[in-house]
Amino acid sequence: MIRIPEHHPCKKGRNGGLCGYCRQAVEQQQRHGSEDTIEELTAQYWQPKTAAAARSVPFHFSSRVRVALDLLVDEYSGWPYSFSTLQRRLNRALELAPNLEPETTSPHGLRATAASYHAGRGLDMAALRAMFGWEDLETARQYLNVDGAMTRRALSSIH
Repeated sequence: MIRIPEHHPCKKGRNGGLCGYCRQAVEQQQRHGSEDTIEELTAQYWQPKTAAAARSVPFHFSSRVRVALDLLVDEYSGWPYSFSTLQRRLNRALELAPNLEPETTSPHGLRATAASYHAGRGLDMAALRAMFGWEDLETARQYLNVDGAMTRRALSSIH
């Protein structure tokens, strides 16, 4: 399981400070009238966007994911970089990918692709919501376009 905590101190920026992503979140809160001081806001990051986003994500269904995560843990004891680094690496990979356009691919889009994939394989709404950390069931419902194959799998699983 990948465990996404309710809070984890961000020290992935320069000199062990906040990364750019967390710094932007703090600045946004200040602009929107937070009564917390900059020090109090800084101490809150990193945190997920919603309470539902703090969760455990299973990955036992994919040996490729398991191998990639094992390599990260063996080499770095986890993901040692910031979100900005992830974005730069994705952009570089897209530059090298002949059939993908950098301006139409993003981490958020890849996440949506994963949600569509799992929904298409038959993962139900409650499980999608839990896996992707959505507060609202309506978000999960967007990915569930029930078709004949999904109906067949659902019937096969109960009969």
